[in-house]
Amino acid sequence: MLRKTGLFSVLAAVALAAPLHAEEHYVMLLDTGYFPDLVHPSVGDTVRFYNQGELPMSATASDGSWSTGLLLPGQDYTLEVVDGMKATYNNLLPDALDLGGLLGTTGEVVEAIGQIDYLNPPPVDLGSDGKPLMLADEAYDN
Repeated sequence: MLRKTGLFSVLAAVALAAPLHAEEHYVMLLDTGYFPDLVHPSVGDTVRFYNQGELPMSATASDGSWSTGLLLPGQDYTLEVVDGMKATYNNLLPDALDLGGLLGTTGEVVEAIGQIDYLNPPPVDLGSDGKPLMLADEAYDN
């Protein structure tokens, strides 16, 4: 009986000590939109927003509960995915933010929309044989 209890204690300690592996997902801000505009992280993962464009841009929850703030070209922001967070986002910043003329002189605002879907698994494309198609990244690994 002591062996079973001791073994259980060791297994429980190892399981609790093992680090959980969170994944990092990437979204590029591209002046007029996001790529990809839909990501499928799990709760505890992070989403890194990187401004790859030539104009300042943001990603702000549609209810205003989180925001990257204004990201200049080359800047990034990492957001942790938490249960219950607002998943849809756009590039509209809160009215109270002073942009100081960073958006240029046209005054034109292009609304980009994206979504962080942490409730559903990513879709899988199936071939005519019913098997999953190879992902583009896997093609380079072979």
